[in-house]
Formats: sequence, C-alpha cells, structure tokens
Amino acid sequence: MVVEWSREAIRLSLLLGGPLLVAALLTGLVVGVGQTLTQLHEPVIAAVPRLIVVGLVVLLLLPWLIGQWVGFTGPLIRSIPSLIAGG
Repeated sequence: MVVEWSREAIRLSLLLGGPLLVAALLTGLVVGVGQTLTQLHEPVIAAVPRLIVVGLVVLLLLPWLIGQWVGFTGPLIRSIPSLIAGG
C-alpha cells in the first residue's frame, strides 16, 4: 500500500510541477536569447520575467492543481482509519 501511495505521490508531483517547470524553462529560453541578442547579461533581468510567468501560470492552473491534489489526498486520508483498525 505504501509503495502504491508513494508511486502516486511522485506521479502527482511531476504532473503538478511539470507545467510550472515548462513555463519557467520557456521563459528562461526566450529571455536568454534576448539577452544574447542585446548583450545585456544581468541575472535580475532573467529572474523577474520567470517569476512573473510562473506566477501567472500558477494563477491560471490553480483550480486544476487543487483538484488534482484533493483528488489524491481525499482517498488517502479516508483510508487512514481502516489502516489503523486493521493494523
């Protein structure tokens, strides 16, 4: 049972973190190309757009992210009493 929960938790973490990481990666790529073209290499210029884009993606995907999370934790929490009584 623990192995199944662990596998599902890892799958869920990849599912929830994937879109945010892709958004940060694409934003970093676009900003990096822009910095290369302008020869302006400041770390702050690269970090601020990434933070803004990831924040916007979180706001847009928040209902879906919470739904996935609740869909995982609800059955997990409901199964605790049966595990305690059975153990």
